[in-house]
Amino acid sequence: MSREVKKSSQITIADLAKELGLGKATVSLALREDPRIRKETRLRVQKLAEMRGYQANPMVAHVMSQLRSARISDYRATLALANLASREEELLSNTTFHSISEGFRARAKELGYAVDDFWLGDPAYREPDKLRSVLRARRIEGVALLAIKEKDQLPKAIQEIMSECVLVGLGVRLVEPLVHCCCNNQYGTSLNAVRRVVGTGKKRLGLVLESNDDRLLNGKLSMGFRYGLEEAGDSSEVAVSRVWNFQSQDSEGFFRWYESFRPEWILTNRTEVADWLKKGPASARKTALAHLDWDPSMRGWAGMNQHNNLVGVCGVDLLTAHLSRREIGLPSAAKTLLVESDWVEGLSMKPEEFLG
Repeated sequence: MSREVKKSSQITIADLAKELGLGKATVSLALREDPRIRKETRLRVQKLAEMRGYQANPMVAHVMSQLRSARISDYRATLALANLASREEELLSNTTFHSISEGFRARAKELGYAVDDFWLGDPAYREPDKLRSVLRARRIEGVALLAIKEKDQLPKAIQEIMSECVLVGLGVRLVEPLVHCCCNNQYGTSLNAVRRVVGTGKKRLGLVLESNDDRLLNGKLSMGFRYGLEEAGDSSEVAVSRVWNFQSQDSEGFFRWYESFRPEWILTNRTEVADWLKKGPASARKTALAHLDWDPSMRGWAGMNQHNNLVGVCGVDLLTAHLSRREIGLPSAAKTLLVESDWVEGLSMKPEEFLG
């Protein structure tokens, strides 16, 4: 009875070493074309490996490569956080970006990774190839993209590295090119906020939102809002009329829209709306408010906590999962990981107290 032959996927370095009568270290070095092993031995090992269908485990190979580097340097596995904002300080001044970046850093540290920051507005990166050379020098293959302002266009510096890295968008889903993404379920955030308010018996709801913000999110906030109103019985025409495009210098336009139906509730992502209502007519100060991107710093506000820190956490998990499988470059099928929001109660639900 012949001996059972292992399937090719089961062949290991130990199997090859046993069959050849060599040590495992010798076989391993021979497969890597190490010149310390005689050429005749290298060829003999490689020929048998090919015959047996041996394949290196990419996950193990990547880890071993890092371990070998660590023995000869202070190398530490590193992820890049690329800031695409027009101003570098937006990662601190914008509460959403800041929360995402903090979650990203915390999770990376927990997994043993360092995080290097790159602001793409830095004059040093005007030459598209500069970022690529820096990433290569630091052996960085995982890059997260934050503060994306144009969902259809990436900076040239990022385009130069797409084939050499794993890219994950944070907060905004990129359309072209399609890359992996972690973001809040903005459609569900808006829809569930409407359902929450309608559940209290209120019917006249308005949405105040800057159109550019909604455009970056592929219209998810406005579409979730409009669907929620239609679900509650409004016509599609009425639902469309209940959305106002926020413009910071147009409080008069805001009040014209407001007076057209006098909303009982306004959902928004702009805290300035509360200041306008406070200065408006007495009827305006009876309008309840909810913020669609609630943050603990927003004193008194009710709204939807988008858990932006978890967007950063999940971004690290997605990056490292693809790095461990050596799935480098643009994906054939991009993944989008969604984080759900929770309703947070606040004083803005009682406008007489919040706005009075």
